[in-house]
Amino acid sequence: PYIKACYSILYVLTPEETRAELMILKTAQEMKRRIKLWSHTDGFKTPGTGKDAGKMVSIGDAKDVDPVIALLQLRDSPKTDKISDIIVMRDLHMFLGSPTQPNAKPVRLLRDISTLFKKSGDTLIIISPIKKIPAELERDITVIELELPNREEIQTIFASLYTPQAKKFIGEITPDEQERTIQAAMGLTFGEADNAFAKAFVEYGGFDKEKKALEPVSKLVLREKAIAVKKSGILEYFEPKQTSNDIGGLENLKSWLKIRSKAFTKKAREFGLPPIKGILLAGPPGTGKSLSAKVASHILGLPLLRFDIGKVFGGLVGQSEAGMRTAIQTAEMIGSCVLFMDEIDKAFAGMGSSHSTDGGTTQRVFGQFLTFMNDKTVPCFIIATVNQIAGLPPELLRKGRFDEIFFVGLPTAKEREQIFKVHLRLNKQIVDDSSALFQECIKLSKGFSGAEIEAVVISAMYQAFDQDRVVSVADLVDAVKITNPLSRSKAAELKGMIEWAKANAVNASKPDPEEETDSGTGFASAGRQLQF
Repeated sequence: PYIKACYSILYVLTPEETRAELMILKTAQEMKRRIKLWSHTDGFKTPGTGKDAGKMVSIGDAKDVDPVIALLQLRDSPKTDKISDIIVMRDLHMFLGSPTQPNAKPVRLLRDISTLFKKSGDTLIIISPIKKIPAELERDITVIELELPNREEIQTIFASLYTPQAKKFIGEITPDEQERTIQAAMGLTFGEADNAFAKAFVEYGGFDKEKKALEPVSKLVLREKAIAVKKSGILEYFEPKQTSNDIGGLENLKSWLKIRSKAFTKKAREFGLPPIKGILLAGPPGTGKSLSAKVASHILGLPLLRFDIGKVFGGLVGQSEAGMRTAIQTAEMIGSCVLFMDEIDKAFAGMGSSHSTDGGTTQRVFGQFLTFMNDKTVPCFIIATVNQIAGLPPELLRKGRFDEIFFVGLPTAKEREQIFKVHLRLNKQIVDDSSALFQECIKLSKGFSGAEIEAVVISAMYQAFDQDRVVSVADLVDAVKITNPLSRSKAAELKGMIEWAKANAVNASKPDPEEETDSGTGFASAGRQLQF
């Protein structure tokens, strides 16, 4: 539509140069327009005819590799007919200078060309992986972001590779597995998906010699996807290994997630359920918020994407916004996933004063994130964690931004018992957990976080190992007695969070009547209770 509407200069923002050029070439053929391709290495080229059909052949002379000479030719070459041209220029952004220090001559020529092409009906298309437009050209250039391949395109790539090789596989790839494999490749570029499928098919044999099933193709593609996603340095893709059994307590949170685990099914969409947005986990450090996000991925049955917001921010102008845009686009194209954002209070706290130190970059990135949360239609479930509520912008905490805000406080007595047993099991230790001394250990550890209980278990293991014996409950008691938990050393700072949680959050844990009546830390009763 942009070409038909005679837009003079388009800026196609994409890392998929070849895919963009093929789409432009197809459009030129449908509209019966001439097309020229320019690069700094080859100058001008055009699709060949006759014996050169299917190739791009050079036109012009060697001087055309100079971007200024190329732009002068576009501006000054006389038009001999009424056929409109489409000129594609690769990586021209490298010769335009920076947004604040533009390269005067190419910028002036582009402004001249913009005026000229509006009259002639020609279109200049700049293809670039990054957005770098001087302020002087912002009104003359229209930016178009080329989206990642959709499901139909990914399916076409899969079919082109699988169909010719289908008979060579020992075990047939079922239609359901094909769907899972296509879904596994969502969020990849055309080339990345092609490579992921090709490598997965090479590794896949269906069954080994003993007729034991090998890894499904979808998991092999997911492994390649993890490598591709890591390239951005912002998103990290991995399969969750933690289950509900690896985290003690937090029964309210687990129940809430279990109910919503069916929200990603076709039946839920037919019922009319809107896509779930996400949850905010607030609480002191070491209480299991990050672990809860990984367990949530397992309960929901969705792949986990870890979004490190700190890596979004870059030193170059526009780099931070581009990083956030890339992360959001990838998450949207992957679709059904858990987007885990750890300690967002570190990135977005103190928003009100950011404009005085970073030119408003943090505010713009935060605005992009809020827009994504508000407008997303794909089932991308966001799990964000915060250690400190103070300083977070109120627009992040308002109702409707998250489906629910959970307070993950210090564990109750029953939860502490579970946490001790989990860490003893994970560390391959066996103690008499039915003894009175073990119950005394549970009481003494009141006010301890999950991380502090883990540290107690490890400390006891070192003590026992040094004396060449097995771990005993007495070792755990000794380790508890010498540990000063955060709830005591930072009691004043944590008191405000308890008061906030009582009015604004749901308790991730079920209440413990014995500890509720105690005047201790107060964490066990902070937050509302849900009925399940």
